[in-house]
Formats: sequence, C-alpha cells, structure tokens
Amino acid sequence: MLTVASLVFYGWWNPIYLGILGASIIINQFLAIEIAKQRNKHWLTGGIVFNLALIGVFKYLEFAIGNVNTITGAEIPLQGLPLPLAISFFTFQQISYLVDVSRKQTEPGAWLNQTLFVAFFPQLIAGPIVRHSQISDQFADTERKDNLADNLGVGASICAIGLAKKVLLADNLEPYASSAFDAAADGATVGFLEAWALSYSFQIFFDFSGYSDMALGLARMFGFHLPANFNAPYRARSIVDFWHRWHITLSRFLRDYLYIPLGGNRHGQFRLGVNVALVMLLGGLWHGAAWTFVVWGGIHGLALAWCHWLNRVRPDGLFAPGFKWISPILTFLFVTVAWVFFRAENFAAAGEMLSAMVYVNGFGPLTNDEPFIGAVLSRLIIWRLPDTISLFQNALDPRTLEGLQSDLQKGSRWKPGIGTAIGLASLFFFAIINSWTVAEFIYYQF
Repeated sequence: MLTVASLVFYGWWNPIYLGILGASIIINQFLAIEIAKQRNKHWLTGGIVFNLALIGVFKYLEFAIGNVNTITGAEIPLQGLPLPLAISFFTFQQISYLVDVSRKQTEPGAWLNQTLFVAFFPQLIAGPIVRHSQISDQFADTERKDNLADNLGVGASICAIGLAKKVLLADNLEPYASSAFDAAADGATVGFLEAWALSYSFQIFFDFSGYSDMALGLARMFGFHLPANFNAPYRARSIVDFWHRWHITLSRFLRDYLYIPLGGNRHGQFRLGVNVALVMLLGGLWHGAAWTFVVWGGIHGLALAWCHWLNRVRPDGLFAPGFKWISPILTFLFVTVAWVFFRAENFAAAGEMLSAMVYVNGFGPLTNDEPFIGAVLSRLIIWRLPDTISLFQNALDPRTLEGLQSDLQKGSRWKPGIGTAIGLASLFFFAIINSWTVAEFIYYQF
C-alpha cells in the first residue's frame, strides 16, 4: 500500500513521468542483481552511464545546446524537455545503490522493497538521499506496528514544525527576497539596505529545513527512520562545518562517491584542494543547469580548500579562544554572499546585488521595514531556539543521528505531554490555515 501510495503521489504531478521513474527502478534493479552475481565492473560502469545519461538528457541537454549555440553561433533548436520531478535525487540514490552493491556494502532486495526504496514519498521529491543500507533492513521490521503511538507522536510533531517553518516563515520571507532579486534582474538599482535584508538567506534556510523536517516526520509516522539532512547550518564555525550541516546526505554522497575516488586527501594539500574544488563545481551544477550554480559551487569549493589548508597550518583556529564567536559570523556572511549566485537569474543580476552589498549604490530608500523585522525574528529563531534535530534527539533513532552527536545542542528536549500537544497542534493549525497559496519548495526545481 505504501509503495502504491508513493507512486500515486509522484504521478499526481504528471503521470507521464511515472514511466521515467519506473524505468529507472527496473533497469537499476536488473543492474544491481547482475553486479551482485558477477562482480563485474562493466555492469557498474554501464549503470552509472545510464543514470548520468538519464539526468543529462532531461536536466542538462538544453543547457548544453544553449552553450554550443552561444559559442559557435549555431542554431540548434532547443528540445523543450521539462524537468521530471525529483530526477536529481532519485538518480543519485540509484547510483549510490549500484556502487554499494559493487562494494558489497548492501545486497539487492526484493523488487517491491526496491521500488519503495526509490519512490518512498516522504523523501522522494527533495531528499534526503538515502543509501540502501540505511533503510533496507527496515522493510522487514515487524516491530513497527508495536511502536505506533510513539512513531505517530514523534513523527507528527516533527512534521508540524517543518510545515510551520515552510508556511509561516519561508513563504512570508519570499516576497521580500524576490523583490530585491527581481529588481536586480530587471536592471533596477538595488540599495545597500535592500541587498542586506537577508531575506533569501533566511527563506532558503526555513524552506529547506522545513522540507527536511517534514520528510523525517512523515517517514517516522510510518515507522521508518531516515538520516537527518539538516542540522543548524547557520551555526557552523567554518565552511567545512557548514557542509557537515547543510544537505548532509548530498555532502556525504559527494564525499563517498566522488571526492574519495578522486583521491581525497591522500595525495597532498594541492591535490586535496583540486579535488574539493572539482567536487563542489559538480555539486553546484547538480543544483541547476546554469553557470550561476557552477560559480556558486566553485566559490564554496575554494572556501573549502582554504579551510582545509588553514586547519593544517593553524589547527587551533584562526582566532584566539576569546574570539571564537567571530567564526560563525564570518561563515554566515560568506554563505549569504554566495547565495547571491545561487538565487540570481543571471550574472548581471548577481553583479547588481553584489555591488549593492559593497555600498556602490548607497543605502537606498527604506520604504518598508518588514524585511528587517523578518530578519531579526529569523535570527532569534535560528540562533536562540534549539534546532529540530537537537530538540528531538532523545526521541530519534541512532540511524537518524548518525555522525551528528558531537554537533547537537544541549538544553531543552521534546517531551510528550498535554502542553506539548496543545502547542504543536496550534502550530499545525496556524500553518494549515495559511497554506492555501501555491508556494513550491525551493529544492523542487532541482
């Protein structure tokens, strides 16, 4: 029933693309079975080529044709292919599955289980990118029904918080972020105050954090434990730390299936920097078929390489013990500036926003104080309240918290009770009555 429901959920957007998802599932399962039987790298190579070709045709063909036309002056017609929902996520998940089978880290499961592994609706659309070994043993877990009240209580609570982040926070910040970037795209002058309203930094934080919470909570309501994908990234002390906290499963995928095979840190500092920069360039391109995403990834790649070098020459950090608080501030400011390339429609718009950030256009008029009120409230929520993973850590499975224990905040913990129930039900109610407008999650576009 859950598998059928997940396929219906995916097909509700456009039934045509169920064929693409189904073909991906069937072909990759056949490949995994052959890889497990023969341990022949040719099957693995063929599987990786198939998956990259699938995402290449639907996501990057138009981008490639456009660049060829620009460089050569050719007039190759664009194909007008739409982007199938979630193709970036389920393709990476399939690649990790084939590689893990070849490494003997997992074994192909039954066809029904494999279909649910890929199509499971809480995480299908925008992650987390789940490794087969993290969930395959859960399909046969007969104790799930015995923990129904616990799973529903914890899962619904996390889901309610995620929905509130999306509807009450991210969606209310979106108009202010869009107004600044739309003005820059239209060639209008953007002032210093408008550029630094931080609306987009906080919008994408609550948007992706909200989705990650909802995925975790919905899966838990059905008794499944997904890996955490978001862990207070704006409290990061460096860019390395940021990528341990933001889109955690993508970072781990890039590390295990690209960075380490490229050589990782085994061939000296220079090679490490090259590997990190290359991985982040490809990570930027994974987010979107545009050069602005590539530049965004490249900026983060250079920052990661610099941080790794700094950790080697100054293992105690750049600042003295009494000034460690500067590191999270500088990290957040760097991330905020880099988001300009992530959000801007083109380089001209990005240049206008960056010019405004360095005061080229002056302060600009302060016609609306709501973006700044939103920024202050967002800051208080992000830096003063416990993040979702830390708040629920006592109720989460070790498979969800894997690798995060050292970064979890101390302090308040979620406890079931009448007060908690009333508070979360009220939060859920206010989120529902404010969710009638269409506001897609930012990561849907990838």
